[in-house]
Amino acid sequence: MEEDLEPFTEDETNESEPHSFDQNEQTFPDLLPAPVISDQKNMRKIGTLFLAAGLFIVLLTGAVIFSWVINGDDSEVSSVNLASSQIVAVQELMEALVNNSSELTESEVAAIIAEITLSNSKVEPVVAVADTVSRSVVIVRSETGQGSGIALDDEGRVVTNAHVLEDSETLQVLLPSGRMVKAKVIGSDIRRDVAVIELADVDNSLTPAQFGSSQNLRVGQLAVAVGSPFELNQTVTAGIVSAIGRVEPSYGCEIAGTMSAECAGVAMIQTDAPINPGNSGGPLADRNGHVIGMNTSIRTEGFLSANVGVGFAIPSDTVLLVAQRLISGEPIGTAFLGILGETPTDGRAGALIIEVQESSPAYKAGLEVGDLIIRVDRRPILNMQALRADIQLRLPGDEVALEYIRGEKILEAIVRLASLDDEYQ
Repeated sequence: MEEDLEPFTEDETNESEPHSFDQNEQTFPDLLPAPVISDQKNMRKIGTLFLAAGLFIVLLTGAVIFSWVINGDDSEVSSVNLASSQIVAVQELMEALVNNSSELTESEVAAIIAEITLSNSKVEPVVAVADTVSRSVVIVRSETGQGSGIALDDEGRVVTNAHVLEDSETLQVLLPSGRMVKAKVIGSDIRRDVAVIELADVDNSLTPAQFGSSQNLRVGQLAVAVGSPFELNQTVTAGIVSAIGRVEPSYGCEIAGTMSAECAGVAMIQTDAPINPGNSGGPLADRNGHVIGMNTSIRTEGFLSANVGVGFAIPSDTVLLVAQRLISGEPIGTAFLGILGETPTDGRAGALIIEVQESSPAYKAGLEVGDLIIRVDRRPILNMQALRADIQLRLPGDEVALEYIRGEKILEAIVRLASLDDEYQ
């Protein structure tokens, strides 16, 4: 498959038109101050604000009264569920305002709604998240230390970091109720630092976590970490998602060395929510109480061993993928493409091939030095580190579609990946 590249030209007639972004592209809107609007527009905005405030309060009051009538005084309806209902109502209100007012833009209406929501909300977002997520978090004690874990299902399975378990055969898990139970290892993958254990017994204090997709994360969104740092059970800290797609060396690199098949690069979520020893294996959640990552490591300098605002969590999609492999008994392996590459320094995104190993999957697929890989299975590749993380998350034998630029054309190659373990035998 090939496609001609269109040469870049400047169109002066469209110079003032806004640039169109892909929906998954990260942008930073509203950096420039809003233009000064006329008094007439101001009056209309004030009138709309009062209308929006009144409608929102009516909707919120109705929801609370309905919940009280149905559930009674002892209702334990989750505040996160109530917040979700409020969000739906706000979205409908925002659409109505945009459709019925030619003077207001969508971002201006969103700002009005955000202000109303903050001024009327009686439950702080972090409190609501902590209330929901804490019931899915346990303390995992191994023969060498302790960390945290996230309840996967109703069958007593818990996901945690592989480095929390190390080579331990005896495990103890502290449930939210305070009960200590034994657990056994289902599987452990040091290449991605994910492990699954199974509890010998459970009680109703432990609730399976709700996982959200990590594909739609945005830099700057709320991030709440729950765990047991320094043996301080059920500690909650909050921050933001500082970056996404940070490729960090896995636990396997630490114990087997960087020049081994056990070493892989893992694309991580970076967060400034304080993470410390003991947080490993615990959840990183969004404002809806959905687990978006598993807290794994921190960046330290010099003699410091505590958090300095740079922590990393394995994305939820990666956690669930590897956990399912371990539960299903699939073999642990790392895929191999067979290239050396670098990130272009001319402003282009992608992975630039500087060497192709003979007889490798890349060689057999016809890739050449100078090709710029820009997509894997239709997903954009930003740099060489991202390509490495994507390939090494896969298993030997998997097929991938690589889109690359060669000269003036975009080409595609279907590559069957080999095993990295075979390269180190």
